[in-house]
Amino acid sequence: MSPFFFAAILAALWAVALTVLGLRHPAFPGGEGGARIIAALSFVLAGAGIAAAVITGVEEEHKKEAEARAEEPEAAPPGPRPIRVEVDPKGELQFERDRLETTAGTRTVELTNSAPLAHNIGVVGQGLDVVGPTVPRGGTSRVTVPLRPGRYTFYCSVLGHREGGMEGALVVR
Repeated sequence: MSPFFFAAILAALWAVALTVLGLRHPAFPGGEGGARIIAALSFVLAGAGIAAAVITGVEEEHKKEAEARAEEPEAAPPGPRPIRVEVDPKGELQFERDRLETTAGTRTVELTNSAPLAHNIGVVGQGLDVVGPTVPRGGTSRVTVPLRPGRYTFYCSVLGHREGGMEGALVVR
């Protein structure tokens, strides 16, 4: 239970208690001294509610920051430079190149999305079919794949994108 939720429950209970006492006992709060005590306790509860709201807000902000750090994409594994391809920045369903070349081995294929639509990178061929995360404009989708010499296809697996022309040849020597 958050501090704010706890303070809200206390404030609600305090309000109900004051209402019941005020309705059932005509002499409530019993003079000026009683009224001052009630007012002081009410101010303390209000202050506790404000403090709890601030504490809860700070805790929520820290939680959101931690979640954002946890969702950051992992760095590409060390090794050969990634095979990079970009999406057409005007939003056309095409890559900036339709042919990539590399040597055999474990390689990272990296797509930079500068288009307004979400995209990803996939590699298929020779028994391999791997798809990276779909990313919005400014994002990077990566797949690390074991490549043998031969021909593969790189593509975007977002619905309709491959069919619209987002694929190319990946030639491995």
